[in-house]
Amino acid sequence: MSWTDTHRRWQALQEIEVLANAGCTDLPWNDSYAEIFGDRDGLAAALRYRWELHTSAQLDTHLAEPVLEQQRLRLVERNAGVLRLLERHETGAPRSPLTIVPEQRPATGTGACEGDRVPA
Repeated sequence: MSWTDTHRRWQALQEIEVLANAGCTDLPWNDSYAEIFGDRDGLAAALRYRWELHTSAQLDTHLAEPVLEQQRLRLVERNAGVLRLLERHETGAPRSPLTIVPEQRPATGTGACEGDRVPA
């Protein structure tokens, strides 16, 4: 994987995290994401890997149990949107018609997936 590919991948993951934290309930998807991750399962695997990196890097197991639990709760709170996307994807919940993200659409923070309705 080239530097450009790696950068595109991490940028896409950051965009998806913004959408997730803004309230998107399903894995966002567009042609660019398909090119990077292959399919929604590939995207979910990348998000899961990123979550595992966060936990292994930010949870110091040498701390006292109460402090470690506080750190874990803060980490879960900061990543609640992504964890919600992963849980919904892994449970096989039906996708809403609002999960297609148009190419090059900037994240506005006004509510994820709004206006992304796919024509029927």
